[in-house]
Amino acid sequence: MDSRELWQRMVGHPMSGWLGAEDVALPPALAPGRLLWCGIGGSLLPADALIHALAGASLRHRWQPLASPECNGLRLEPEDQLVFASKSGRTLELWTWIGRLRAQAGWGRWRQAPVAITQDDQNPLAQLARAEGWTLLPIPEQVGGRYSAFTAIGALPLRWAGLDPCRFLTGAREVVAQTEQGRGVWGARVWEMVRAFSGGFVRGTDQWVLLPYATRLETVGAWWVQLVAESLGKQAADGSRRGLTPVRAIGPQDQHAQLQRWLDGPRNVGVVLVTVGHDHATEPSDPPPQCPFTGLGRWGGEDILRAQAEGTREALESAGISVVHWHLDALDEASLGAFLMAWQLVVGLSGMALEVDPFDQPAVESGKRRTLLKLGIS
Repeated sequence: MDSRELWQRMVGHPMSGWLGAEDVALPPALAPGRLLWCGIGGSLLPADALIHALAGASLRHRWQPLASPECNGLRLEPEDQLVFASKSGRTLELWTWIGRLRAQAGWGRWRQAPVAITQDDQNPLAQLARAEGWTLLPIPEQVGGRYSAFTAIGALPLRWAGLDPCRFLTGAREVVAQTEQGRGVWGARVWEMVRAFSGGFVRGTDQWVLLPYATRLETVGAWWVQLVAESLGKQAADGSRRGLTPVRAIGPQDQHAQLQRWLDGPRNVGVVLVTVGHDHATEPSDPPPQCPFTGLGRWGGEDILRAQAEGTREALESAGISVVHWHLDALDEASLGAFLMAWQLVVGLSGMALEVDPFDQPAVESGKRRTLLKLGIS
């Protein structure tokens, strides 16, 4: 199947509405305190990735994801901004937190009303938002949960952090245009990665590692894992089981933790190595005489990080491991919009190449049903 046919099949899918990366209408004001974000999976991971990649330290400290139902002792404050996010409006973890927060004395004593991000229909979360007079930001029906980075799921945390959602969406649209037309840096990257995913699967490369050499991209890995695993691990029409196993890593930590496995273990692994441009500011270094590395003080931290990335790439390539290298000149709204959209395109197109539906998740519902049975609720 050639690239044009893959593109047409993806664009023609009823759940390809995310390709437009349409502008999002956001509330004019948000509360100035913590952002308490109740959601899980695709309703949380894009927001978490953007905050950790782009927001400053003080804002990251005020970002509070509420996903797991376990108790954490959180207490509502009037300055908090509550967000309840779930496309279906029926997520167990979300409603656990709604019930827990409603039981607190601080419920209803907020400076700004909560925001609900959900499909604009008669689902329970949408009904609650309308009944309580909350702001309702719709997720389009044609956009699945794990493809929701370019809805309010991504735009709202950027606005809260004082960043520019428009630049984020513009970066995404440019990648779509380049990929459709088969041009530019991003067009080349997307199609190269689709060939690596689909061709690698045929040759036995069924595990792929995302290895960014930038600590602030670590949570992007969690978003990427769900996108790849839930989209491409499927039974095809002929009953055969197909899929790729995503492995989350971070450099240089995983040079010590996982590189041994990649180099000397089974040859079923490919690596996507991501580097980011940095400024040339350096911090003074004065290694003591006992330092085993002569001349280390001449090098800044970013120089060492770059050498580590290059050394890891060379080691992998010399061992015959498939390596794809993506470099981002900067880490900002436009570059993150491009990066996330590129991966959504890679996964959508790879699903078409592997002849599975990259936009459904039929097996996930089984676990959800069994959970409800164990709790005796419906």
